[in-house]
Amino acid sequence: MSNGSTKSLMLSILRRLANTTRREPKLSTSFEPDVRASLEHLLNLTQIADLRSAEIDAKVRDLDKRLEPLERLNDLRTRIAHIETLLATADERSTMFISQLSAMDSLLRVVEERSRTIDDLLRIVEERSRTLEYETRQGVLASNYQIDFLLKMYVETMSASRTFSDSVVFDAARLIELKTDFPIAYESNDHLSPDSTMEGVSRPTLFVQNCIDALGKDMHALDLGTGAAGIVYEFAMNGVLAVGIDGSDFCRRNKIGYWPLLGNNLFTCDITREFSFVDRDTNAVSQFDLVTMWEVLEHIEEEGLPSLFANVRKHLRDDGFFIGSVSFVEYNDPDGNPYHVTLKPWEWWEERFREFGLEVQAEHPFNEKWFPRGNGPRFQDFHNYERNSDEGRLFVARKAVR
Repeated sequence: MSNGSTKSLMLSILRRLANTTRREPKLSTSFEPDVRASLEHLLNLTQIADLRSAEIDAKVRDLDKRLEPLERLNDLRTRIAHIETLLATADERSTMFISQLSAMDSLLRVVEERSRTIDDLLRIVEERSRTLEYETRQGVLASNYQIDFLLKMYVETMSASRTFSDSVVFDAARLIELKTDFPIAYESNDHLSPDSTMEGVSRPTLFVQNCIDALGKDMHALDLGTGAAGIVYEFAMNGVLAVGIDGSDFCRRNKIGYWPLLGNNLFTCDITREFSFVDRDTNAVSQFDLVTMWEVLEHIEEEGLPSLFANVRKHLRDDGFFIGSVSFVEYNDPDGNPYHVTLKPWEWWEERFREFGLEVQAEHPFNEKWFPRGNGPRFQDFHNYERNSDEGRLFVARKAVR
């Protein structure tokens, strides 16, 4: 029973005792003092018990307060034990990682040794490549010298014989005249550094025969950017009237290629400026069944293309063909100045063709494998556009119907 219940019970007993003594006075005299004394003693004991109970409660609360840090300490000990476990695991993994690093270090030393070996091999390969490149260059120079020597001998012999000089195909100037106010492309790098101007020595026999089969023996041909004029000479040797234009007079002045033989078939002018071939009898503009440009378009500045294409359209018959190739690769002179000044993808060029009144033909009567450029590697034709379409493109075009 709680202290509060004990007090209440004792008070109730005292009240009942008082009531009883009032009703029974005789009883009061006999036992009231003893009972009252006992009850008072019991009440005192109860009060003492209450005080001690309060003290015990206070001590329990104090003990709870003292036990709370102990619980925290136990929790902290648990966490420390967990951390120690983690540290032990980390230590094991660190040991493993150090072992792996040691193995990796050994592998790196092996790689370094092999790299040094590879470097040594690369140096040997580089030295041998330089030797091979030098020998190849010497071979090319020797071959070019022999070709140039044989060509000059051939040209001089042909010039001395004069057996063909009476044929009109070797004397186009008898029939047509070139009119221009711009006889040389003075600003072109091909004139200032005429290395590429000397190309075009090869005679494209199969291509010329293919053109004659497709267009007939009476066809007329115009080659723009003719260089050493091998294509013009091949047409002439097959009885076809052909003329060529180059922007530089370097080949004429230095008697390079077929210029000594074709003095009346080869002309110079800036093809990005207005020019006209005219009939000497009628003064009408002469037109051709075939106009060719081999690796020339990329040599033309973009602003010069409109007038160039206008010249092509002016000299191309309505049923004629415009045939050639365009390169997409860089080509610079020894000083780093570019020969190829307009490097564009084929889609861009095709759009320019349409813009200037020319339509590229998917079907045509010519065999592109016999085209004089873009079918290498061979002498003065290094690229093969069928195998490497990112290097250039062959084209056959006609006048657009308007």
